[in-house]
Amino acid sequence: MPLTPRQRSQLFSQLATMEHAGILPAQAFAMIGRDLPADARQALARTAVALTKGADLAKAGQNSGLWLPWEARLVHAAATGGRLESLYNRLSEHYASRAQLFGRLKSRLVFPFLILTLASFVAPFPALFQGAIGAGGYLLRAIAPPLLLYGGLRLLASAYRQQLAREETSATGSKLLRAIPVLGGLLARQQRRDGLFSLLLLLESGVPILEALPLAGKSVADPLLRARFAGAAAALADNRSGIAETLHRYGVVDDAGATALFASGEVAGRLDDVIRHQLRQWDARLELQWDTL
Repeated sequence: MPLTPRQRSQLFSQLATMEHAGILPAQAFAMIGRDLPADARQALARTAVALTKGADLAKAGQNSGLWLPWEARLVHAAATGGRLESLYNRLSEHYASRAQLFGRLKSRLVFPFLILTLASFVAPFPALFQGAIGAGGYLLRAIAPPLLLYGGLRLLASAYRQQLAREETSATGSKLLRAIPVLGGLLARQQRRDGLFSLLLLLESGVPILEALPLAGKSVADPLLRARFAGAAAALADNRSGIAETLHRYGVVDDAGATALFASGEVAGRLDDVIRHQLRQWDARLELQWDTL
């Protein structure tokens, strides 16, 4: 089972603490993760064993199933540049914010779920009172709708985490999420923001743009958005146009103002700076939209 955002935040926080203390990676991976699920602890143990045999940190973690593909590339770049602690801290903060976001979403769904549950128990009561249905029929009609809704939401959440861990993903779950009124569009905008954040981390780590784009796409669950990142990388490889124009044409960035800002940063050689600035603006906008959901 893939780790939740909160669990990934805890993992990277513990790794940052170990790195700050100067503990060797092979020892650190053997010491942390006691509060994580069993499969994650096994992945940590496999990583520790591989490291003791001289394996590369990024490859050891990815081969054991611990790192996601884009995380592995970041870890490789950070290990080469001696900036692992900084990377671990940023990834911990990133996943902590995602955990907070999902927690907020759950809290927003509690009241509608309670209303549906109450309505489900009240609606079949007249039929029970008139003798049209028995106690079993009443319970079935009362319990089935909220159980189906709860099960569907859990299934979507599980599918989201599964997609993040896969190289190839299905578009079915993405289409279902996009079909949800208001929430679907908000989640799509959030994923676009998260993809650009991953791109920023990769660029800051020195990963070339052609390699960074498809890797950043793999950091989001939406297969349609992943394809847009990959398509933009292919177009750039053919030297068809500039980075900002390509990102806009392929739908990685759908904001005309952001595209113009990226173009100016590209010309000035400060693309990472303008992406960072735009992310702050998007974060403020998304924060307001989540609060008013």
